[in-house]
Amino acid sequence: MHEINHEDVEDLIRTFMTALEENNPEEFESYLADDFRFSGWTPRPLGRAGFLDLLKGLKEGIPGLIFNLHNILVQNDTTVTGTWKVSGYQSDSFILPVLGLPPIPQMAASISLPAEEVEYQLAENKIVNLNVTYTPGGGIKGLLNQLGVDIPLVS
Repeated sequence: MHEINHEDVEDLIRTFMTALEENNPEEFESYLADDFRFSGWTPRPLGRAGFLDLLKGLKEGIPGLIFNLHNILVQNDTTVTGTWKVSGYQSDSFILPVLGLPPIPQMAASISLPAEEVEYQLAENKIVNLNVTYTPGGGIKGLLNQLGVDIPLVS
């Protein structure tokens, strides 16, 4: 396996996050490993399909959802850390079947979550793990609370 340099690793993460924000599944899905895991932002970790489902639902209700990833630090060829601050405006109702929630009504509300620390783990130029450190008021529960939806999220 060839060594990839830090600039390439950072570019990979930035390109992935831009594709997420632009809601370009064909592009961002190509960055996810088959055994990808997303944890810390939802009540229980999600696999690749669950993560894609979650994004699809969120983007239906909040098409302009942005993650505003900053403070990117390449720890080594397999680990990148950063901070994101999720925000957007809900313009439509949406469903998050992967979380087993009832449909989220259209609240015409803006959301702005607190800054959350994120860590990406890479292997063979694919993202295998995306872990978000729990922040009070953050995560999917914080997002839903800002939309006036207080649903106990069972882990």
